[in-house]
Amino acid sequence: MKYSELDLNALEKIQQKKELTRAKLCKRFEEILERQSLSILEGVQETTGENAVNLFELVGATKLVTANRTSRLVSTHLGKAWEEMASLSHLALNPERDLNTRIEGIDIILLDGQKLRHTQIKTQKNTLTGSQKGRSLMELRRHPYPLFAAAFDVANWTFPPRSSSKVERIAGAAFWDKLSINYTDVVEAARTCFAKLENELFKD
Repeated sequence: MKYSELDLNALEKIQQKKELTRAKLCKRFEEILERQSLSILEGVQETTGENAVNLFELVGATKLVTANRTSRLVSTHLGKAWEEMASLSHLALNPERDLNTRIEGIDIILLDGQKLRHTQIKTQKNTLTGSQKGRSLMELRRHPYPLFAAAFDVANWTFPPRSSSKVERIAGAAFWDKLSINYTDVVEAARTCFAKLENELFKD
């Protein structure tokens, strides 16, 4: 199997990683989600500029402005959280952080058996919109063993099946199992995070 110089570097770094215990992984999950949650709460409190940036702001629907902003912040920051949590695995790395190299559209490089899988992670199976599909396919098809992953096994797929896309897609436990991470721990960490966020965002 032929590897590029970058892939060889990635393979070497993955092989040097040590597996974290389940308890340590859960603790790191908590730390990551707390950090991203703080960014969400700070972002919600930011004031908008004088010029309206969407219809809600234009018509002065302040509660909808807040709801819209919150939804976008949650999607952005917790999307980053799943990527960071996945890269804790001893079988994966984050190319930007671990290799000082940004690979367009690739969130982690995963060692799957003897193959390096360049992986794009979304929150759930329908996160990808129609306009984003072509871009994701282009980014993933540049690599020999691409993988499109949904962190949570919910909703219906908007990413095409392997038969037409030539890219494998997996979700939930099937993805986290490849990382030797317990999916139920990920779900529980997300549940706790969302409960805390709701309490902070919707105080009486």
